[in-house]
Amino acid sequence: MKNINENDEAYANAAFIANSEQIVQDWIAKAELFRKKKLKSGLANLDIAYGNSHRQKFDLFLPQKEPLGTVIFIHGGYWIDFDKSYWSHFASGVIARGYRCIIPSYDLCPNVRIAEINGQIKDLICYVLGKYEGMISMAGHSAGGHLVSRMVSNDQWKNFELKKELLQRLVHVVAISPLADLRPLLETTMNKKLKLNLDTAKEESPVLHTKLNVPFTIFVGEKERPAFLSQATSLSEAWSCSKIITNGQHHFNILDHLENKRSKLVELLTRIQA
Repeated sequence: MKNINENDEAYANAAFIANSEQIVQDWIAKAELFRKKKLKSGLANLDIAYGNSHRQKFDLFLPQKEPLGTVIFIHGGYWIDFDKSYWSHFASGVIARGYRCIIPSYDLCPNVRIAEINGQIKDLICYVLGKYEGMISMAGHSAGGHLVSRMVSNDQWKNFELKKELLQRLVHVVAISPLADLRPLLETTMNKKLKLNLDTAKEESPVLHTKLNVPFTIFVGEKERPAFLSQATSLSEAWSCSKIITNGQHHFNILDHLENKRSKLVELLTRIQA
């Protein structure tokens, strides 16, 4: 394990996961193979622009038949790492259930602030609302869990008509191992890139906002770092929402549920609410 200070250690995932570098390399390889297969079969469309910057693009993966709805997956990486190319294969579970899957990239800190990333994800949602019919659900992992949580924070939607349509069509949001209170990150070295202060950390913390009236579930691994278990508990208490703890899983392999069309996670994302 690399030497890290106490504040960073609380949020260091890879340092406490065996073979973490190999897991990431496996993601890259599986994602690339998945994209090639879907492109060959005509069931993928890559690099669709939803905004003005070169990173505001998403990949679209389609089921064999007319889609029943749309699932959006927002990746993590502490708002400073990764892009859409790492995660393509995690679309497989919802596609198998008959839903299209959208996986976007977004601009990263320190080139932008977290509030700007929130704005980009809102732009993506507005694009989806205008482009595709039917139900929508969202999942986000880690920092992506923060982003989908912010998308259903009441302060985000001042436009009444957009808010109304979102409430009508958004059937479930799942925050996977989310960051919900950003104040502890002020004392980490990553804040050199995040550039948070106390005011912006509060503003961007879902636990300090109220939630839109939409179904919301927190999904977290039993073997997560204590800080992430605490973050999940704080958000579930603040928002009075369901929290599912998955046995024996850590911050990385919890995503494996997205490849299994029969998993509870995929069921939540593709089950039309009564």
